[in-house]
Amino acid sequence: MAEKKKEEKDSEVFVLKLNPETILFSSSSLGDETTSATLKLTNPTKEKIAFKIKCTSNEMFKIKVPVGLLKPDEITEIALFHTPGKPIPENLKQYFAVYYVKTDSDVSITFKPLFSHTSLLQKPVRELWKNAKKHDGVKRVFITFEKLPKKDKKEEKKGDKEDKKEKDDKKDDKKEKADKKDDCEKQNTEEKKDTTEEKKEEKKEDEKEKKEEKKDDEEKK
Repeated sequence: MAEKKKEEKDSEVFVLKLNPETILFSSSSLGDETTSATLKLTNPTKEKIAFKIKCTSNEMFKIKVPVGLLKPDEITEIALFHTPGKPIPENLKQYFAVYYVKTDSDVSITFKPLFSHTSLLQKPVRELWKNAKKHDGVKRVFITFEKLPKKDKKEEKKGDKEDKKEKDDKKDDKKEKADKKDDCEKQNTEEKKDTTEEKKEEKKEDEKEKKEEKKDDEEKK
């Protein structure tokens, strides 16, 4: 997608909602590996809106879906990528520019694989933008970069040991709980058994007393 050399200016009126308002590419491998971020677009209006996203450098950034259509109250998420091999720029110097135009067209969209050499979308949305005399609004989403510190091997090993210890502790706790549960169940079983035996003994005693009473009554007669 062609880039404009002159710097864009934000429109006074911009109806789409963008989240976040500043894109952050953050990774310990920033600049060495592809780093991703997400931009959420919301159409809060009751009209269909076609959008288009550009960036300040096509070599430095990739946009998974640079053009699309949003129905009323529809939300979409756009994957953004910072590609490796270039120096990390200063914060808030680079940006993505989001354009929109209101439309009555009922265009269909077919997404194709990321970074394909073919068009990401079918012609209708691109044709819509080609035929649009001007956009209805534009807003810049500035970019910040954060290269996180890499863990050295000692810290990684220490972290692995701590993770292993934590897992072992959890395993021990689980085993201890299971043992306690087994002990409780065993105790309950024994108590039930004792109760049953006591009842049997009481029943025997009752029967014995009844027999003796009956025998005494017979002898008196």
